[in-house]
Amino acid sequence: MLKFDEAVTGLFGQWDIYTTLIAGLLITVFAYQVISSRDPDAHPMLLARQAHASPVRQEGESPVFRSHSAPHGIPLNSGLNVKDPGDSKWSRGRDGDLRDVWRKVITGGVDQEGKETGEVGRILTVLGTENIIVHDLSKVPCRNAE
Repeated sequence: MLKFDEAVTGLFGQWDIYTTLIAGLLITVFAYQVISSRDPDAHPMLLARQAHASPVRQEGESPVFRSHSAPHGIPLNSGLNVKDPGDSKWSRGRDGDLRDVWRKVITGGVDQEGKETGEVGRILTVLGTENIIVHDLSKVPCRNAE
């Protein structure tokens, strides 16, 4: 304890205005770094698995991230990419519209491997937290459509 007391006494015995200014500057710089730092919008590992960063970016700006299915230099996918029956697996689908979404609800879904499951969906109108309207699929406008 005596050595610790002598060390503390020696430190504060040599303390002057310059030591105070240097310590204050170090504390101010550290506090500024902590207060002004921002967390990234998404964790970098999540972004690495879902997208890749643009190779060119402006100084001081974050890169633009794009999906692996539409890399930089290739135009972005537009629309729903709806493929009609009989189309090639690799052909580019058409844009589609809301009728295509309704048609998929009526005919059934697709699992992750792309196989038809036949599970029929539901169309809901949600008005607030308690007023939920379930629509009858036989009255959907695209039922008789192609």
